[in-house]
Amino acid sequence: MGEPTIRYDELSWPEMREAIARQPVVLLPFGTIEDHGPHLPINTDNVIVEALCLEAARRAPDDMLVMPVVPYGLDEHHMDFPGTVSVDMQTLLGYVSDVAISAARHGFTHLLVVNGHGSNAPLADLVARRVVLETGIVCGAMSPNAAIDPTLAEPTLSQMRSSGPGGVAHAGEYETALMLHLRPDLVHMERAVREMGQLKLTYFNWDQGEPSVLSWQDWWSRMSESGVCGDPTVATPEFGRAVFETTVDNLVRFVREFRTIPLRPRRDLH
Repeated sequence: MGEPTIRYDELSWPEMREAIARQPVVLLPFGTIEDHGPHLPINTDNVIVEALCLEAARRAPDDMLVMPVVPYGLDEHHMDFPGTVSVDMQTLLGYVSDVAISAARHGFTHLLVVNGHGSNAPLADLVARRVVLETGIVCGAMSPNAAIDPTLAEPTLSQMRSSGPGGVAHAGEYETALMLHLRPDLVHMERAVREMGQLKLTYFNWDQGEPSVLSWQDWWSRMSESGVCGDPTVATPEFGRAVFETTVDNLVRFVREFRTIPLRPRRDLH
């Protein structure tokens, strides 16, 4: 087949059969359509998560095959902002599971649900668990760019960061910088506003310097006037490029390690 094709949906069925034989990790990007302040498009999460998956696969084509992004997510709490699309959580759980299970039914043994939207995280976890229980394959969920992003803790990136605690949360410095790197044509920095209205106890406590045991998500319009929680005004494409490169490198290493998880037989110990 020559150089492996990294896009799942661009293969013919005979090519798919060959891909199954070499057993790459199948990546299923999982995003959403929601407000990202007045300066970013509502497809921000989809743009970022798909770009991360595709670039990782380009760098390790033997190890990965990328499915089309699931573009809608759990977003009822953002519906006060025009344009948001929300799918019922039960419907979403069934739908995303069916997509992943389809890949397993064809013979792929390792699949990752790659989440690009913070509120999808519990659903992505449940999807992965359901796939394991129903098919027996190795299926996991991870979030390279939403909510908790370990790359921001790395010295080089922390030194490049311009905002203080809370500044990278939602539509803040982190996502804005990534979009300036990936799709600058969609970013309107003249409209960017700094809004640090979130509380330390909220969903974004990870960027406040002190951890919280509380898991809580309010209606977004009660947390933010603009849709922003953070400081996008200091974002630069240089920071976005650095974050993107580091995240992709980390994702490649992670997927290669994930691929080595053995597919063990079950044992009935009754």
